[in-house]
Amino acid sequence: MNAVSPYRVLVVDDDAGDVALVSQAIGEGPFPCIVERARDGIEALERLRPPLNDDDIDMPHLVLLDINMPRKGGIQVLEEIRADPLLNHLPVVVMSTSTSEWDIATAYRAGACGYIAKPMEIDDLFRAIHGVEAYWFGVVRRPD
Repeated sequence: MNAVSPYRVLVVDDDAGDVALVSQAIGEGPFPCIVERARDGIEALERLRPPLNDDDIDMPHLVLLDINMPRKGGIQVLEEIRADPLLNHLPVVVMSTSTSEWDIATAYRAGACGYIAKPMEIDDLFRAIHGVEAYWFGVVRRPD
């Protein structure tokens, strides 16, 4: 990716307040990013799977995925992403309020690239988001 093009981040979360904070953190981060939101798992998969006649979809460079959502939860979405040969390359980091070891292990078994327990303090949340950005957009090399 060249230095001018922004990264695309899909935030999948039903909590508008959390999305606003994550979007603000990304906006204040070191990398240019376009943030999109999906309100639940069904909306996320609709965003990621274009209609058959639409080859011009801009895939996100990173998906930040909540676990507990209406209609279709994050683990189901993650399993579908990993089972789809057109999507399974996407880096998906789970962001959840849950600190349950069962939820963390389940997310990794389903194919999560990382798991962040959403910090309660805004400064901690911003540091976590900036760390994810630094890793996925600054350290890791992926094919174009």
